[in-house]
Amino acid sequence: MKIQESAENYLETILILSERSTYVRSIDIANELNFTKPSVSVAMGILREGGMVTTDEDGLLNFTEEGLKLATDVYN
Repeated sequence: MKIQESAENYLETILILSERSTYVRSIDIANELNFTKPSVSVAMGILREGGMVTTDEDGLLNFTEEGLKLATDVYN
């Protein structure tokens, strides 16, 4: 699957943050990248629709199997 570079950057950031903490929220990504929360929320919606991440009832982000593979590939 071909995704945009910005989506790859978000996935890589989620992976890095997940290595630092037991959970990742959209606000954590916004703070890390110095982006606005609405911008990150839109991007997370796109990644959810693309089957890369899921969000639980507490707003915590988790990779799908495909999302984790792509994030790892981008990171390496």
